[in-house]
Amino acid sequence: MLTPHQTTVHADVFRSGLDDRFVGGLVNFPGRTVQCIMVLSGCALRLKPESEETIVGPAISWGPKSLDTRIKAKAGSNGIIMTIGEATLSNAIGHKPEAAALRLMSAREFTLGLTEKPDIAKSVTACFDAIFKELEAEQTGMETVIEAQIRIMLVSLWRAGVNEMIEDQSYKSANSTLERFRHLVEAHLRERWPVHRFAKELDVLPDRLHDICTRTLGKPPQRLIRDRLTLEAQALLLRSHQTLDQISDHLGFRSTSQFSAFFKAEVGVPPGSFRRASKQPGWDEKAAQAGSYADWP
Repeated sequence: MLTPHQTTVHADVFRSGLDDRFVGGLVNFPGRTVQCIMVLSGCALRLKPESEETIVGPAISWGPKSLDTRIKAKAGSNGIIMTIGEATLSNAIGHKPEAAALRLMSAREFTLGLTEKPDIAKSVTACFDAIFKELEAEQTGMETVIEAQIRIMLVSLWRAGVNEMIEDQSYKSANSTLERFRHLVEAHLRERWPVHRFAKELDVLPDRLHDICTRTLGKPPQRLIRDRLTLEAQALLLRSHQTLDQISDHLGFRSTSQFSAFFKAEVGVPPGSFRRASKQPGWDEKAAQAGSYADWP
């Protein structure tokens, strides 16, 4: 039996045979959940209350999983569907220089045709093969290997130009200042920039940035930064073996006591107590989380 932390990723092969079939609908995780669908042949439908998208294979489709969206594999089609929880996705993205771009990309919905991208198709297929082997073997370090494969997959899609494709298709109507602010927060989270530094980089007045964030998200920029930092701290406390000193240093705090004071002010308990409580039976991770990447646009 897999533990709750090990079940933040689920992958299935689907083969529709002579009939259409719905896939991936019974799998969900606390927090933000995404689905990655690779249609190898035939086609699948992404069905929403107000729209319908046809995914014609070979193609890979990525997007947030929601209760009002269903995936139907058409008769004669086959492929893979993977559901990824927020914890696994965050660990897979990591903290390398490209993490900000990967995080932005992973928060969007996109479909990439693979007919003219055989190298990308080969790379993604190899990642899925490795993930299936790990899920079947259930050996020590399974999560680490799976997260590494998801990171390879994301980097492959990033190199294939998904970010540029998303910008052409759906970002045109988005608030570019807010989008750039999020990108800067992700890239400089551990440098602890004040709001005026972000405003300077964005070439806007701090009051203008405050107005954009408040009108669009209902939160001022400082609150968004603190929420994002708190979420990162929670993820490290829950899913890493780093000490409090190491986490404090990693997140850019001057001392462990400063980090503890910040965490207690945001979450209500010191970080050590939070980590100990997370190991107790019946602990509700979703209820304890400070926020989600989905809080951003």
